[in-house]
Amino acid sequence: MSERFELSFKNKEVRMWVYLAVPTIIIGIIIIYYGERNYQYIPLLVFWTIFYIWRFFYRRKRKKEEKKSS
Repeated sequence: MSERFELSFKNKEVRMWVYLAVPTIIIGIIIIYYGERNYQYIPLLVFWTIFYIWRFFYRRKRKKEEKKSS
């Protein structure tokens, strides 16, 4: 918890979240409006899966770069 979280577009994780959230919301609204009730959760599931996989690899890469610079 030594690292503070910056909630701005300077933070790459916040930018990626927004880049994924906006299309997900649009696709979700379209699926809810035109689709069946059984498939409403799929855009949200895809969004969280992609975001957290990307975040895992991003943080791992950043941690390796910090170790090299130390």
